[in-house]
Amino acid sequence: MRFCSRLVLAITTTVLCGLSPTAACRADVGVGARPNEGAEMLLDGSREMLDQKWTYWQGPGFKSSLPVKWKIVDDPVDEGTAVMTDDPAAAGGRFGAADLVTKKEYRDFRLHVEFLIANPGGNSGVYLQNRHEIQVLDGDNTSHGMGAVINESDSPYAAYNGRGSWNAYDVVYRAARFTDGKRTEKARLTMYFNGQKVHKNFDINQVWGGPNSGIDGGNDGGKGITDTPGGLKLQCEGHDVRYRNIWIKELNLTTAETDFDEPPAVVARIPKTESAQALFNGRDLTGWVGDETRWSVKNGMIRGANEDQVVSSTYLFTAKKYRQFRLLLEVKQTLSDRHSTMHSAVAALGESFTDAGENKFGFRGPLLMFCHDWGIWDAHRRNRVVPGGEGGGVEKKGEWNQIEILVIGDRIRFAANGREIFDFTDKAEMLQNSPIGLQLHSNGQPQEYHFRTILLSENPGPELVTVAPGR
Repeated sequence: MRFCSRLVLAITTTVLCGLSPTAACRADVGVGARPNEGAEMLLDGSREMLDQKWTYWQGPGFKSSLPVKWKIVDDPVDEGTAVMTDDPAAAGGRFGAADLVTKKEYRDFRLHVEFLIANPGGNSGVYLQNRHEIQVLDGDNTSHGMGAVINESDSPYAAYNGRGSWNAYDVVYRAARFTDGKRTEKARLTMYFNGQKVHKNFDINQVWGGPNSGIDGGNDGGKGITDTPGGLKLQCEGHDVRYRNIWIKELNLTTAETDFDEPPAVVARIPKTESAQALFNGRDLTGWVGDETRWSVKNGMIRGANEDQVVSSTYLFTAKKYRQFRLLLEVKQTLSDRHSTMHSAVAALGESFTDAGENKFGFRGPLLMFCHDWGIWDAHRRNRVVPGGEGGGVEKKGEWNQIEILVIGDRIRFAANGREIFDFTDKAEMLQNSPIGLQLHSNGQPQEYHFRTILLSENPGPELVTVAPGR
């Protein structure tokens, strides 16, 4: 593993339409992504917009009636409202009985959709052109499961934020192309799931699910794709699935290229005076050093794990040292009957050293802890220096947690999932310029942690960006 220059993420939105997906679609990806210039908001959680822009798809399985019976409900996570897929006609999982489709039809586009599944096994789906389904299904990681181009791609289930949390699909879609009425190019898409690129230039073969599923579903077993536009459709199957912040930007993709690169939405919260750097490229451990038997990249995430005994806590370190910084990251701990619930941490402002067991990747200094234990533990020096506060109360156990660490001078602030956990000013002599490390704690039981969306800016502004004022 070697260090190289990291990608500097663009914060400014660039709008150039109809040239290529990269040029046409600069915005950001993930939960909270803002519409780029020229995009149309399709669903803002209001009854007014629902009735204005959506209607039922009256396919062969249609059983409901206008006006739309889907409910406007409170957003269970944030302020505002969302639309809930609750229509009595679809009770028992009758797909096609009460699905909603936009009144407007589309060919090529850039799409953003946010959804939340309330209960185990919650099921819905996002249909591109009312043809090709991107599955929304809790608990299923097969090719029929969450985030899959249904029945054709693998499920990128590892990117799922879990039940009770908002999730986001960001898609560039190019419709099939035809010559003399014959399909000559398949529909193609690139997709991010919660800020991770999970499908790239993926060709879609057919419509699945039969005539009740959407346009062309009844044509030649779903293989008879026609040269017609279609609306965006949301599926109702009698489950509590909620949608918000759906927007679309029409494109004209002259070549069969849908790949695009956009920064995660959280970057937009960072002041423009700061330059946010991605510490992890999503592919390999370039820019990091650590025990390669413990640390790897899997499904676009950094994975720290062990099956055998970890004699002393081992760390994956940045090759560069930092003293004043804002660090944003997401972390998820694997929980099961066989996995330890030992915490992890960000190591910073101390020093690396060789620890017990000839561990070349030990650390002495502040550990900013998360998952099952919170606060600051000053390793190999003072032990506990900051209590865990309300960390345990805001933790999403076994799911993704958003962490922010802000270090200015001798002041260390820490937030988790939008809540400040502690604000601590230390003695200057206890803090020093050092690498930043991700911890795999000493343990005799298996452990597994995943990290993603690791962003850092030096010389940061004075406020936490993931915490709303007054929280």
